[in-house]
Amino acid sequence: MTNTEPIIRINVDVTNPGQFFACCGLLELASRIDQYAMAHFENGQFWVAGDVQTVLDRFFACKVKVDTKAVVKSDDDADEADEKDEVNSHRGRIYPMTLGDPFNLLLDWWNDREAQGQRLKTWTAGMRVTDLLLGFHKKQKRKGQTVLTYIPSMRDHFAAAVKRSPDDWLRETWPIKEPSDFAYDSRLSRKNALDLGHTSIGIMAFSPAIDVLTLIGLQRFRPRMVEVWTRNRYFTWSQPLPVEVAAVATLGLLPRLNGTCFEFPIKARDAQGRYKLFGHAQPIRSSHV
Repeated sequence: MTNTEPIIRINVDVTNPGQFFACCGLLELASRIDQYAMAHFENGQFWVAGDVQTVLDRFFACKVKVDTKAVVKSDDDADEADEKDEVNSHRGRIYPMTLGDPFNLLLDWWNDREAQGQRLKTWTAGMRVTDLLLGFHKKQKRKGQTVLTYIPSMRDHFAAAVKRSPDDWLRETWPIKEPSDFAYDSRLSRKNALDLGHTSIGIMAFSPAIDVLTLIGLQRFRPRMVEVWTRNRYFTWSQPLPVEVAAVATLGLLPRLNGTCFEFPIKARDAQGRYKLFGHAQPIRSSHV
């Protein structure tokens, strides 16, 4: 992607931390195809130089390798051991994954001690991180017989969202029953808001693009934890930057490039505190680090 290529503008609500870090994830993918890829935030949009559709097409088609032998103990969950699945041997709660060609990107930040300290991992119990990138088969009873039903991955739902809404796929919400949402879309924290969205049977609507791209973005881009749970800080940046510099700008360490500073909480989603979600962000007037 060079300066002569067209600028693709993606509508984004930067007060939604999931949308912000999803943009970071998109820049990460673009940089894996072109080392000169750059992007920035401007006027409610994420500006990317290059062919975003090609980046997405290659992402939807790329193979994903799962490290099923990885065993990591989480600091914040007592039940983190991945159980064997006779039907889906690749399916796991904390298995690292690697995006194949042309990205060759290892995703394992949820096993990183720093990320665990920041409480960025929102899933636990029966949720599987592999469901975001790979589908699985589920046993179901039909007419007295047990059959295997294929459950599409969140990446598949993301691809469908791009087809449904090619001009606004990041913000588009859709009611998805399975796999479970990972609650990076902060609109899910507004339980009584009109923009939450749900069906008559209570299935929440959210953006599958946010869940998938945020998982990718957090590998390199992290908020700065000011106060555990309640204050997590990130900065937009106002000039085109490559991925390595943009990750530093996100932390507010490049004052001349700072856009707006935001802080958001990570909230418990149920009474037991097992599931977490990203809360909506508020702009912070004092943007000093």
